[in-house]
Amino acid sequence: MGCAYSFDFFSYVLPTLPFAISSSLIRFPATVVLRRSSSATPTCQHLRARTIFEIAAKLLASTTLSSSPLRTFVRGSTAFHLNFRPAVRRLSVDAAAEKFAIPDLRSALGDYLALYNCLGRRIRPFGGARQSAQDIPLPFEYLQIWYKVHIQQRVYHDRASTASAYTIHAQPPNGHWKYGRYDAAILQVDEGHDWPDSSLTGHAVVEVRLIMRPRPPKGINVPWANRFLVYVRRFDVVNVEPSTHLHVLKRAVRASGSYFGDVFPLDQISSFAHVVPRFGETADKRLTYMNSFHASQSFYLNRYFDKDFFYTTNH
Repeated sequence: MGCAYSFDFFSYVLPTLPFAISSSLIRFPATVVLRRSSSATPTCQHLRARTIFEIAAKLLASTTLSSSPLRTFVRGSTAFHLNFRPAVRRLSVDAAAEKFAIPDLRSALGDYLALYNCLGRRIRPFGGARQSAQDIPLPFEYLQIWYKVHIQQRVYHDRASTASAYTIHAQPPNGHWKYGRYDAAILQVDEGHDWPDSSLTGHAVVEVRLIMRPRPPKGINVPWANRFLVYVRRFDVVNVEPSTHLHVLKRAVRASGSYFGDVFPLDQISSFAHVVPRFGETADKRLTYMNSFHASQSFYLNRYFDKDFFYTTNH
């Protein structure tokens, strides 16, 4: 059974803030969408009963590992958990590009493999022109795809304790979510800056569009097939709004006008991120929690969503 969740920013956070919130956040239409558009939702209680860190440690210590790569693992201060069985067990690269509306997926995978051959497992930066052609041949034809990943972090002021686990979704359009359900995250893009100590320095705010693993040809074992990957689209930070102390974001675009997206290892994600639409003086009454993220071009990075996220981004 899924977990119901609604974070009421206005009831719990607004009264505690030591400064005034701009009117664009408190008009009624904005309130409705903000309450229903959580970028990362807490995982169900049955997963939190045992922390992801504990599960990962037990799997790593086991001498009879049943799957490679492990679906539960840790990198740095972040633990990851994927379902053992993917949501889609076999889908061609081109079909995935169409299903998830990612026209440059094949060329992004080509760029990732080219950089992997140069950098190996080092942190990959975000930026630069696309190098691979749209029809580049790949050493694989099919992908395994997951619609969500659970992540968990250490408590900011007590690194021996674990914080709540959150779920980041990357789900294509369906009968309920007309434009799909894609959540935001913090992605490490500079190996000299680690989360949470470096705050947002060396990190990018991104929208997670696809969680995948390439399927190599049968009988062939290659290093790049032992990593889970994500296709993400970057947000650029415009400024920090003085009245709210929130980062204002916009979608990054290439010179061609297309959204700035690329493929990264899943474990470069450092944290969930709560990104909400920025409505201005009034919000369009046609916006709902299902379409507001798709229809908006300006956003806030909500640093009050979680106390550990607040502490991390407060320096």
